Amino acid sequence: MRRKNRADLFAEATSRGNYDEMPILELGIDPQLHLSRNEVVQPFFLICEHDCVLVQMSGSARIEFRDASVNYFDLALGDFVYVPGGTPHRLLPREASVHLRYKADDPGLEAVAWFSEETGREISRVTFDCATELPQEGYLRACELFNATPSMRTCPATGKVLPPIDLTPFNWQDLAQDIRASEKSERERAAKRGLSFAASKPRADRIFRAPPSHTEPLRVNVYDAVRSSTTQLNPLFPYLGAGCIVPCTAMHDPEFKGTMGYFLHENTQQEVNVCFGARSSFRAPGQVFVGPLHHGVGDKPSPDDDHAGDKHGVGERPGNGDRADMIAIAVITQRQAIDTPQREAFSIICAKCDTELHRYPYDAHDFPDAIETNDPVLIGLPTITQDAFIVEQINRDPAMRTCKSCGHLNAPFPTQYWGWADYRRRTHVVVQARKTMIEAAAKTAAPAPVA
Repeated sequence: MRRKNRADLFAEATSRGNYDEMPILELGIDPQLHLSRNEVVQPFFLICEHDCVLVQMSGSARIEFRDASVNYFDLALGDFVYVPGGTPHRLLPREASVHLRYKADDPGLEAVAWFSEETGREISRVTFDCATELPQEGYLRACELFNATPSMRTCPATGKVLPPIDLTPFNWQDLAQDIRASEKSERERAAKRGLSFAASKPRADRIFRAPPSHTEPLRVNVYDAVRSSTTQLNPLFPYLGAGCIVPCTAMHDPEFKGTMGYFLHENTQQEVNVCFGARSSFRAPGQVFVGPLHHGVGDKPSPDDDHAGDKHGVGERPGNGDRADMIAIAVITQRQAIDTPQREAFSIICAKCDTELHRYPYDAHDFPDAIETNDPVLIGLPTITQDAFIVEQINRDPAMRTCKSCGHLNAPFPTQYWGWADYRRRTHVVVQARKTMIEAAAKTAAPAPVA
């Protein structure tokens, strides 16, 4: 299968099988998406060195954990599950289910393990390096070794022997050949254009490294989250540290919310956009696409604008945002940088001549205002508050909206559609309210006055 940055996941799923973990997006996209269509219980617990996120795209299932603060989650359509690096987990479908996994482009080490049902303790595991062995190759090798080695299947505490794994429901050998051939072709096509992809460096050890940010397993349903969200690009999880996978929601309903407006966004991190439902939109349910790092967002009235091809789906195609019956829910996901700068920028252009009116670059970790905390969970996603900060200035100052090329005075940006100002204000209120709570609680720690 040729990997591509625009795909219909449900169409692709018709040719997928049990725990295929088929990579969908082109080489170099981080996070990468892996697709499976599962009908049988996962025959092992999977352990990924880096954090990953699992999504229930259809059907229902249960995900079980070992050595974690959570035993299991029951999954329904739209459930996102954050799986911290190093956490053993496996899926148990209740019916045919399409599953999507967000994973680091360079996965590092992975392992499969088996546990005693009676004691919950690990019986055996096989670790492999994804730089030299594809996950599908690792799955097959580990399961064949498990079947051929009775000691790997025997619980040392109880003496109970786990049965061999029936490998007929899995197609890992053919998948691995397909993936390697596809990657070879993609590298050859890139070389003809003078491009290349950095190869992952093999590891000499087989010891899992702790993720750079501490997380716990969490489950959030995208539809529940969107219903209660007050802003576009609201993170599903409170995990925004280095190496974290950050899925953020966007809901479009111009009949109720009004005009979208249009702006340009730059990001040093790639953004993976998956549609979780749409009507009268250029999106389709289950569609995924990845746009360029510099892209247009929103609804630009002119159909022949220079940025039309840059739309990454946060907004709409030119003119489509005016359709009264248009609705859409999307999840835009990025993976936070590790030990490298993470930068973004917000720009607006003249509605009449496309000249850039103002560009505002910022560090993606910085809150724009003075605030009495450095807790990233309380601060939330600075992208939202930074955009709210600059839009407030632009809307207040007509000079910032007046085009130096054609003299056109552009209308204020419709910030109410995006909800950024509300998110920014709520961040301040939360920090201040929490401070008062700490101060009130501190009084209880003081000794009671002697009568």
